[in-house]
Amino acid sequence: MAVTVLVIDDEEMIRTLTQKILSRAGFDVLTAESGQKGIQLYSERRGQVDMILLDLTMDDISGVEVLRKIREISGDLPCIISSGQPPGTHEIPDELQWNVYFLQKPYRANQLSDLVGQILSGVQKQT
Repeated sequence: MAVTVLVIDDEEMIRTLTQKILSRAGFDVLTAESGQKGIQLYSERRGQVDMILLDLTMDDISGVEVLRKIREISGDLPCIISSGQPPGTHEIPDELQWNVYFLQKPYRANQLSDLVGQILSGVQKQT
């Protein structure tokens, strides 16, 4: 059974590139162009989603709020937060930090696919 990653990012170029990288690495990919659409898509297809790749800064709703809503639906889903700026120490509340990883933008294709593979295989330690 294929692993599905939900990519939530409001930048079309990032979504498209990330989808190509993950598809080539053998993952199924769903995409959402806003935080609200990402929450809706996850609610509808949560049984199919194994991991989320989430932009920290979006126009409609922050990545932290998206993560909070998704945690209300499923508390243990692995989530990679991606941003051009590392999250501040208080940006992601402690109660949301379980199974959360950070990937600095811009990232290379192999960095992304390796991190996703490591997390899903249980090799990667939480940061």
